[in-house]
Formats: sequence, C-alpha cells, structure tokens
Amino acid sequence: MQEMLTAAKRSFQAGQKAFRREWLIVAAAFLLAWFAGSAVAAGGTRAVLALLAGMMALGASLIWAVARTRPPRDFVAIELPALLILMAELVFRQRDANALASDPLDPAGLYRVACIGLAFLLGCLALTSSGGRSTGSSRERITTRPFRLYCAYVFVVFIGAPLSVNLPLTTYRGVELAIGVVVAAGAYRRGGREAMERILMLLYWFTALSVVVILCEALIMPSSAFVEVNSPFPIQVHGVFPSVSSNGTGLLGATLGLWSLAQLLSPRDAGVSSKHLLQLLTLVGFATLVLAQYRTGYIATVFGLLVLLFLRRTAIAFWVIVLGLIATIIVGPALVRETEPILQRGATVEVISSLSGRLNYWDAALPVWKESPLLGKGLLTASRFQVLAKLGSLYTSSIHGTWVEALVGTGLVGVCLLAASFLICLVRAFAEALRPAGRIVPLVLLAVVLVRSITGPTFEVAGGTSLLLLAIALLLRDPAPIRHQVVGVGVRSHSSG
Repeated sequence: MQEMLTAAKRSFQAGQKAFRREWLIVAAAFLLAWFAGSAVAAGGTRAVLALLAGMMALGASLIWAVARTRPPRDFVAIELPALLILMAELVFRQRDANALASDPLDPAGLYRVACIGLAFLLGCLALTSSGGRSTGSSRERITTRPFRLYCAYVFVVFIGAPLSVNLPLTTYRGVELAIGVVVAAGAYRRGGREAMERILMLLYWFTALSVVVILCEALIMPSSAFVEVNSPFPIQVHGVFPSVSSNGTGLLGATLGLWSLAQLLSPRDAGVSSKHLLQLLTLVGFATLVLAQYRTGYIATVFGLLVLLFLRRTAIAFWVIVLGLIATIIVGPALVRETEPILQRGATVEVISSLSGRLNYWDAALPVWKESPLLGKGLLTASRFQVLAKLGSLYTSSIHGTWVEALVGTGLVGVCLLAASFLICLVRAFAEALRPAGRIVPLVLLAVVLVRSITGPTFEVAGGTSLLLLAIALLLRDPAPIRHQVVGVGVRSHSSG
C-alpha cells in the first residue's frame, strides 16, 4: 500500500512539473505574439513576418500543451468553439465608418471571420452528433423558453436586414448571432448542463486572463497603458494590444471581482478554484475597476454587492441598506462635494448630465427608428451609419445602450423578444439563487449585465455577453411539467425532465 502511495505521489509531482514546463512555453509564445502584434501596428514587411512567426509559435505551443495535458472530454465541441467566439471579439485595429463600409474584410476582419467560421463548423459538428455521454444531454431538448425567444430575436435581425442601408453588413451581424446560438446548442447536445457550466468557467478565466494582460501592459509600458485625465486621480488604465477601452477595462474588473466573490460565497459555483486564488482575483478585479475609473462599473459593483448581501445574509443586507440611507442623508452633500471631481474625470457637468453624450446619441436615433418602428433599420448598421456618422462620431462602433441599439436595429418586435428572453433568465436565476445550495453566480452576472446594458452594448450583439446569456438560458431549465400515468389501479407521477 505504501509503495502504491509513493508511486502515485511521484506520478503527481512529475505531472505538475510537466504542466508547469508546458505552460511556461505557452506564456513565452504569448509574449512573442504580443511583440509581433506591436510590430504589425508599426507596419512594414518585417512586421508581417514577425506576426506570422509569433502566431505560429503561439499556435504550436498551445497545440503542444493541450496534447500533453489531456483536455477535458468534448473540449473541441464545448470550450473551443466558445473560445473562438471570444477571440473574435479582440480588437487589433480601429476604423471609422467609411473605412468599414469600403473594406469590411481587411486582415483584422479576415481574422474575425476565420474565428467565427471555425466556431460555426465545430458547433455544427457538435449539434449534428449523436449526443454526448453526460447525464441528461441526450434526453433533454436543446431549448428553453428564453433560448427560444433569443432565437426569435436573431430571426428578426435577418428579417429587418433588407431595410438596412448596408444589407451585407447587417446580414453578417445576424450570422454572428446565429453562430453563437449554434455553438451553445451544440455544446449542450454534447455535455448537457455540465457543458453550460464549463462555458461559464471558460468565460470566467478568459475575463481573468484579459485583466492580467492589461495589468501586465500597465507595468511594462505605463506610458501607453495609462491615459491622463483632469481629475484628482489623474490616470485611467486601458488595454493596448489588443485594444480595450477604459470602460471595457472597468467592466472586466467589476465582472471579475464580483464573479470571484460570488464563487467564494457559493461552494457550488466555485468549481476547482482554490479559495486563496479567488480572494486574489477578487482584489485584482476591484483594483482594476478603480484604475479604469468606470462609473457604470461602480454602480454595477454596488448593485452586485447588494445582491450578494441579500442572498447570503438577508438581515445584514437590510441593516446595511438602512444604515447606508441614513448615512447618505446625513453626510450625503459633503460626500458628493468630495467625490464629484473624481467621478467627473475632468468632464463638465453638462457632459455628465448627458451621460457622456449618450443622451444625444439616443435622441438622434429615435427619428431613424421611426422610419421602421416594427423591424428596425439594421442591427449596428443603423446606429453607426445613420446616427453616429451624421453626428461626426465615425470611430464609435455602437450607440452605447443595449435597448436603444436593439430598438433602432430590430424595432419593437426585436427589442421585446430580447427583453423577454433576458427577464425570464433573470427570474429563473433569482429563483435558483434562493434555493438551498442553489447557484448564485448566474444572478450576480445578470445583475452586472443589466446595469451595463443601460449604457453599453451587451447581449444584443454577438460576443461573450450573448454567449453568457445563452449559457445561463440553457443552464436554468424550464420547470418540468408533471405527467400522470395510470398503472393498474394506482396513479404514478412522472417528471418530463
């Protein structure tokens, strides 16, 4: 027995050393790819060769590490398509509306199309397979009510595409959304609810990695990663390569901090993450939010913390809210005077009152929506080409509001379907969080997304947030109806699952 334990210990230690060695190779390849990408940003033939060398090194090291460490079962059908969708979101260049319309498939555009196309291929293979070996994956239907409503929203995007000023681009936006649906459905077919939990964990670690990369850039090249603002706290951090705005950086930090804290408070959601690592990532997330100075992120964090307090300590949450209201009444005016310069970040009161220009965007979008109130004028294309371009915001990619974007792009029909899908997910996440030993992460994530949807793009467009919503929609299944079957002289109840 002792010999078996010794052999097992040696095998485990050897596996640890191999794991560390292989992922050190991956880290070195990531660093090489980053330098190559920076060279490409500078331009020139050498830069292109550097990019090719960096990408080849990164791809080879990833294949080597995955092959040696034995990825989870059905990795190619579950995590890999979702990872490709996340990689397609990475921004390697910024272009104005005119450049986008004249040449949509530049090298960065081809990279995005390649990622999306490969994700679609893998999703189709998973969806048309004979079903996975996970419990319930082959018996349950690949649909729920919020999932069907979201699919109907995607269908409306295609119906409204002919009304757009740029039919091919609007159609492509619909294709991206449809591919996200296919990837989620294929993953569910292979792994059932376990697959949705694995996709959520992939999203979590991708968020954590993104935050770590941004902080490393801030340490290596602070002059590029920090921008100066006219504020008592005079700097804001943002991602350099790939490009991530200060608002996007703040959202990543708030999401990471709240998600890590929720896992600490919910053992069922923690997975294999250690307690100390979750504590560290909680601090890293909130520190990133402070460095980014993202105002909506502050609100989302407060809202998420109140949700966590309510779920885990109802009485404490009540008294915290009461004491907070009392403190606000007593010291509110003085506190506002002290914090106002930091929250303004050098902006005037007029700019803040217009939500940094968002109200002007939304006001200019209403006449465009009225041209086609039921089906809209094309998702993302109406806002960018008919609203933002006319206002002179050529480099602004969205109208900074999920519901206004969906209204202008897909009309009343689309925005109602989207809202119904999200609200049903929110209700089910709340019910799940209130159950004994229930999951609380879905509710916390939806709370963050809800706040973000007011002032920024979320699940109305393809990407990580829409994939998050689809995973939660399939994870929180429809209530199972009860069927009664007469057996002899008795009645036996069956759940349809």
